Amino acid sequence: MAGARPIAMVGVDKDLIDLIQELPDWDLAGVFDSHPAADALGVPHLGGDDAWAEIRAARPDLGIVISIDPTGLKSKLLAHYGRDALRTVVALDGYVARSATLGPGCIVQRGARVLPDAVLGQSVKLNVGATIHHDGRIGDCVTLAPGCQILGAVTLEDRVYVGAGAIVLPRITVGKGATVGAGAVVASDVPEGMTVVGVPARPLERRRKREPHP
Repeated sequence: MAGARPIAMVGVDKDLIDLIQELPDWDLAGVFDSHPAADALGVPHLGGDDAWAEIRAARPDLGIVISIDPTGLKSKLLAHYGRDALRTVVALDGYVARSATLGPGCIVQRGARVLPDAVLGQSVKLNVGATIHHDGRIGDCVTLAPGCQILGAVTLEDRVYVGAGAIVLPRITVGKGATVGAGAVVASDVPEGMTVVGVPARPLERRRKREPHP
């Protein structure tokens, strides 16, 4: 496509491949993935992460978007590929308010919305139908699964994962590296690193392994 800029994906995400191929601003050059046989809908496999330096030297205009959902791994990949290579992808039917701010490397999928005065860090992924309401503060390498709702003035710190259909109520803070389970309703602050599930959301209790009888 004339005028389209080259971009590559880190990790295979069929929904994102389909989206990028729809957008006139981007020319999808290929996918970096550690599994050469991964089904990428016919998009070329460019190699694993170790291939990036050589390819970037040959193609300095090539940008990347980190498509994977696991937030800790996404943070490591961001350090490897570099902030300056990040590109932001917004679906034609995605919505970003004029007063909202997107950091580099964000993904706004089909039907996703970023509402007024929301501020997103780098490499934030809104999957299909996810919404960040007004005055949201979203850290780096956050993933929002399909259909989740981040209500007004919520803070999601770095590397938070919010599961499909979950709701975070207004003015809540979810700490770094925390996970909100699918369908949960978060009504109180979530500490760093904690996983919460249910309605209302509570800390996930891990079953203790039974000690063998003597």
